[in-house]
Amino acid sequence: MKYSPVATKVAPFSVLAIMLASFQSPVFADESDNISLSDDGSLELTVTANRRPVTANKTLAPVTVITQEDISLHQDLSVEQALTRVPGLNISNTGGLGKNTSVFLRGTNSGHVLVLVDGVRLGSATLGSTSFQHIPVDQIDRIEVVRGPRSSLYGSEAIGGVIQIFTKKGQKGFSPSISLSAGSNSTYKGNVNLSGGNNKTTYQLNVSKEETDGIDACNSTSSGCFADEPDRDGYERESVSLNVGHKFSDAVKGGVSILRAEGSTDFDGGFQNESDFVQEVISANLSADVTDKLNLRFTVGQSKDENDNFKDGTFTGDFATKQNTASLIANYAINNNNNLLLGTDWVDAKVDSNTEYDVTSRDNTGVFASYATQLNKTHIDTSLRYDDNEQFGSETTGGIAFGQELTDSMRLKASYGTAFKAPTFNQLYYPGFGSTDLLPEKSENYELGLDGKFSNGSWEVNVFQNDIDNLIAGFPVSNIDEARIRGIEAVFATKLAGFDVAANVTLQKPENRTGDNKGKILRNRSEQILNIDVDRKFGKFTIGATVHAESERYANVDNSVKLGGFTTLDLRTNYAVSKDWSVGAKIANALDKDYSLASGYNQDGINGLVTVKYAPK
Repeated sequence: MKYSPVATKVAPFSVLAIMLASFQSPVFADESDNISLSDDGSLELTVTANRRPVTANKTLAPVTVITQEDISLHQDLSVEQALTRVPGLNISNTGGLGKNTSVFLRGTNSGHVLVLVDGVRLGSATLGSTSFQHIPVDQIDRIEVVRGPRSSLYGSEAIGGVIQIFTKKGQKGFSPSISLSAGSNSTYKGNVNLSGGNNKTTYQLNVSKEETDGIDACNSTSSGCFADEPDRDGYERESVSLNVGHKFSDAVKGGVSILRAEGSTDFDGGFQNESDFVQEVISANLSADVTDKLNLRFTVGQSKDENDNFKDGTFTGDFATKQNTASLIANYAINNNNNLLLGTDWVDAKVDSNTEYDVTSRDNTGVFASYATQLNKTHIDTSLRYDDNEQFGSETTGGIAFGQELTDSMRLKASYGTAFKAPTFNQLYYPGFGSTDLLPEKSENYELGLDGKFSNGSWEVNVFQNDIDNLIAGFPVSNIDEARIRGIEAVFATKLAGFDVAANVTLQKPENRTGDNKGKILRNRSEQILNIDVDRKFGKFTIGATVHAESERYANVDNSVKLGGFTTLDLRTNYAVSKDWSVGAKIANALDKDYSLASGYNQDGINGLVTVKYAPK
C-alpha cells in the first residue's frame, strides 16, 4: 500500500486507462485512468481527489493508493482486508468473510463514504452504504482512498472521503494467469485471468469462484442477531469482470466494462439467516481530445444491489436497488500552471422490494467546477458544486485547498470543505420508520497538513476537524444529532536495512455534541488506530508481517456496551518457484487474538491460506 506522495513501482500494463490506453499527457487522461508512469516507471498520478489526473506532489488531499501488487503481496482475501491498512479507517463486520461489512473513515458514519467502481457509484439506495464484502478482490487493479470531504466534486455521501476501485484492464499481447487457494474453515478460491490486445483494442476477462464454511458468526442472543444458532455460517461467491477498450483515433478513445458478483451468505438471525445477493456495475465511456488543451469525457453507467432473504429456507423478503448514472466533464489546460474543469452528472436511483415504499425512485442532477493554479511555489485548488435533488431540493458545496512548498522536500497544506449526505430511501420512506421531512446531513471540514520526502522514503502528518450537523437518528428518524470529529494522522514509509517499512497511526475523537449522549464517542469508532507493514525479499523468497492495532470502541450511542481493543499479527511468505510459478502462504491473526468488530459477533482466530499461481511470462 502506497501513500501520496510516495512514488511507487508498478507493472507496465497498469498504465492503461479504464478499458483503453492512457493519453500521452496527464491533462487529457480519462477520469477513470488510474495512473500514468514517469520515465523511471514510478507512480505519478491519482485521479479520484480531483476528478482528473494530478501528480502526487500536487495533490493537496490525503490519498492512499492500494495496488494489485499490494493485494497480492498481502494475500488479501477481501476488499475489507486491504482497506484495513488505510489510515483512520475502522471496519465493522458481523462474523467473517461475506458478512455485513461497514467502513468508518476518519470517524464519520459508514454512509459518509462515497464508493465508486470505474467511476460509477456503487451502493444500496435503501441502506445508503456499500456491501464491501461482496466486491471480488481478484478483479481489482487499484484502489484510491481520498480522506476528507469531496462533495464539492462528487455530491452526496462524500463527507468522510471517497473510495474508488479500478478493475483490471487489458494490455497489448496475451497474458493469461490462473491461481488456486485453499485455507482454514474449508476456504477455497480459484481465479482465471485473460488479458490481451493490440495497438487498437485491448481486453481483459477475469473469472473467480470462492467458498468457505466460515465461522459461527454470532456469539450472543443479546446482540443484533437475536438468535442462538451455534453453527458455521458459510459464504460462496462467483464473480466476473470484463473490460474492452478501443482507440478509434489518436484523439478519440472509449470502452465498456462490467463487474458482477453473485452468491449466498449464511448468518445468525431471528428473522432471517440466509441471503442470496447480486452486485453489478456496468459502465461505458468515450473520451475525445477536442484540441491540444481541451478534453471531453462522457461516461454512462449502472449499478445494482440485490438481496433475496430467507429464514431456514423460507423466503422472507427482497430488496433491489439500481442507480443509473451519466456524467460529462470538460477539462481545459489553460497552461502548465492553470487548469479549469467543468462537469455535470446525473443519478437516478430506484427501489424494487416487497416492502411498500411510498416513493420508489428519485433523481439528482449536479453541476460542478474546479480551478487549480500554481503561483511559484504556491498551489491553490478550488471547487464548487450545485446539486438539485428531486426529494429535498438543492444543496451547494465548496472546497478550497492551499499548498506551499517550504523546501524541495517539504510542503505545508491547508484546506476547508463542505459536504452533505442525502437521506436514504429507508430513512425517508420505510413504512413506520421513515420521515419525508428529513434534511441532508451536512459537514464542514478544516485541515492542516505537512508532508515531505527524503532519500528513501516519505512522511505525512495531517490534523483535521469535521463538524457534522443534521445527523439522522432515532425512531422514527429525525435530524437531531450533531457530531465533531477531531483527529491527527501520521503516515511514514521507507526502506530500512533492506526491509520495506510502512506505518500509519491515527488519533481521533469522534464525539456526539448534542442531547443525552453529548460527549459520548460515536459507535463503532476506535480512537486510536495503528498499522505497521514490514516486507523483504530474499532471492526467490519474500517474507512479510502486518501489525494492526485498535483501541476500544463502543457498540451503542450511550457508550454502555464496550468492545475491547486488540492487536493482530499477520505473517506471509511467497516463493517464486520459477519465472511462471509461485507459491504463497499466509497466517492471519497469528497470535490467535479473540476480538470483535461488532457487538455479539465473532472474528476468526488463527487461520491460514496457501495460494499457487501460474502466470506464464
